[in-house]
Amino acid sequence: MKKIWNKDLVLLLSGQSISRLGDSAHHIALMWFILEKTGSSAIMGTLSALAYIPSLILGPFAGVIVDRYSRKKIIILTDFIRGLIVALLALFFFTKGLSITEIFILTVLLGISSAFFNPCIPSSIPEMVDPENLPRANSLFSIAGRVAEIIGPSVGGVLYKFIGAGLLFTFNAFSFFIASVFTLFIKIPQRYKEGKINFIGDIGEVLKRLREDKDLMTLGITAAVLNFFYVPFFILLPVYIKNYLNLDASIYGFVLGAGGVGSLVGLLITSAISPSGDKKYNMFRFSLLGQGIAIGLLALPLSSIQLVILFFTIQLLNIFVNIYINVVLQLMVPSEERGRFFGLLGLFVGGLQPISMSLAGIVAEFIRIPIIFTFCTIVILFMSWRIITLGGLKNLFIAEKEKNKKKP
Repeated sequence: MKKIWNKDLVLLLSGQSISRLGDSAHHIALMWFILEKTGSSAIMGTLSALAYIPSLILGPFAGVIVDRYSRKKIIILTDFIRGLIVALLALFFFTKGLSITEIFILTVLLGISSAFFNPCIPSSIPEMVDPENLPRANSLFSIAGRVAEIIGPSVGGVLYKFIGAGLLFTFNAFSFFIASVFTLFIKIPQRYKEGKINFIGDIGEVLKRLREDKDLMTLGITAAVLNFFYVPFFILLPVYIKNYLNLDASIYGFVLGAGGVGSLVGLLITSAISPSGDKKYNMFRFSLLGQGIAIGLLALPLSSIQLVILFFTIQLLNIFVNIYINVVLQLMVPSEERGRFFGLLGLFVGGLQPISMSLAGIVAEFIRIPIIFTFCTIVILFMSWRIITLGGLKNLFIAEKEKNKKKP
């Protein structure tokens, strides 16, 4: 039986926490460096896109490699390569000065490396713990990411003022090297996809599975659609608070802070408890429908206190929903197909997100935001109902419970 706090998971979590902390500080240093060097918000936006696009486009193809070769070796190699790339940033900074062209090229290379790294973690975690501990394991990695997102920018901003971008780049390079060394001592069991690499054919196999497994396809599509209609609430929230609720920017800050606290509380809860199969299924159903209802309340005229409490609740329930959807997908997809599946899912969800952001802003120019919120809520509740009525989904939770009962 694989305990939640086993050596392999602890080493992987520790290494990735260190690298994510360094990466968060690095991002602040890079953005401020570009702002001071050029003063251009367009260049900053272009750089952000260049960091994101390679992972989006290459995700499915990287997933093929992740299923064919050792995920442990890919994690080690990509962390080491990313460390070298960031080290080059530091080297150029200290020796001849860092040009925008060099930043763009190295950022694209970082994005390409991340494309191969990203599917490895969700594909590997199910092999390192027992199914009943999978929600807790996923939560621990999410907590590490959230803490890094909170601490990294704050520390990075302070350190940038005192030591500058070059040393922050150097620290981030070492954080990747440390993560790579930690992974050397980890065992990640894996079932490999056999035969020669055929990118189109290998990706086609996963698409075929989706066509044949209606529950898996419905869950994947529904998760992407939920995310698509969830995004407008965040994009339009400041306008809604200012123009419709007549509240000021300080309330907007409190609302976002409350959402962050709600997310962290949700992650702490899911990392601390491990309910049985049917209880886990009921918690998932309650969270999914509760989140949809809570989001719908945003269309009502609310006081500042009500809005803060509501956003805390929405983000708390959203964590439960995301963790359990991710767990179900990890359990439904065979080990040798997980890399390709999560690569495709990342392409689909990631591709829809900027479309949702743009549409939300455009539509809000012509339609009142409460009406947009109401429409999105109706879609979210409908898609939520589609998920919880999947017979195969409930059977998966129950099968997990029965499997655990048989373990010695």
